[in-house]
Amino acid sequence: MTASSILIIGGYGVVGTQICQMLSNRHPHVKMVIAGRSVDEARLAASRYPGAEGRRIDVTEQDPLAGMAHMPDAILLVVNDHRDNVLRSAINRGVAIVDIARWSTRVADAERIAKGMQIDAPIILASGWMAGAVSAAINAVTPSGHVWQQIDIDILFRTSDKAGPDSIAGFLEVHRPFQIWHGGARTTVSSLSDPHPQVFPSGASAKVYRFSTPDQESLVSSEIATGVAVRLGYERAGMTRAFVLMVRSGLWGRLPAAWRKKLLYNPGDGAEHEIVVNLFDGNGPKRVEICDAGGQTHMTAAGAVLQVERVLGIGGRLVPEPGVGYPEEAIDGPADLKSLRELGVTIAP
Repeated sequence: MTASSILIIGGYGVVGTQICQMLSNRHPHVKMVIAGRSVDEARLAASRYPGAEGRRIDVTEQDPLAGMAHMPDAILLVVNDHRDNVLRSAINRGVAIVDIARWSTRVADAERIAKGMQIDAPIILASGWMAGAVSAAINAVTPSGHVWQQIDIDILFRTSDKAGPDSIAGFLEVHRPFQIWHGGARTTVSSLSDPHPQVFPSGASAKVYRFSTPDQESLVSSEIATGVAVRLGYERAGMTRAFVLMVRSGLWGRLPAAWRKKLLYNPGDGAEHEIVVNLFDGNGPKRVEICDAGGQTHMTAAGAVLQVERVLGIGGRLVPEPGVGYPEEAIDGPADLKSLRELGVTIAP
């Protein structure tokens, strides 16, 4: 088997370390280059895996890949590429890239930038919920050519779960309205509106509210559905009510960004992550339950590994065509379902 190489920017963080472990276990022939601003931390992380290398990559530099003598076969971005420097640097060199750290408006930025450049490799924007793991699972259970009238994705967010510091980026602007697709048409909705109750696989119940994620756009643009709604709720009803009140009163939007970050980022030691997906096509809803006992960071790592396997063509995966793509566009979707289960994600039915 021909060896492949992957540059993992942010590979020594909370999610990155789990990605590296999964890749090392599943594909020991793949050379991992673990990178970030701290070369010491990158080298320490790399020392845990045979043949791995650690190096410094700063995403704030204009051309972050300029110092690399040998380009990797693909790049996995686990940190926010705020200035799109890594994106442009990779496109200019014809290197495949998987980005799991963009929120909805930043996904649109990447699409706009890519349209103005010559694309010679896949660009997978896997910033949907849990690095596109949910969208990949939806694609896998959707019959070929079938289009759902509506997909509802309900998420239980446990405050005791682990989280990486970049995971809160999309929450900072949660007070802003956003657009969704409903019945094949765009409509603007208020964040944390239109709640409904949900009972999750563990038996936990919560009221869930509208929340902006890239899935609501990409599942429609990928022709899997004509309408998508994502909702989220905390396992503690009082916390959900308090957060909704802060947003609806306008207080959240008036708080300094630093205060919002401090309020949001208080990760715990870990807890199960649970998602309920209801798929509608006129014949009654089809319910799909997606759970990970390892929590949201573990599911995110699993979602990222799926996309690395795709762009490298390893594990029997079919490599996407050059250009911007999404996890739910995989033409070998059942392979995603198989891999997610192998990585510890429970999907039923």
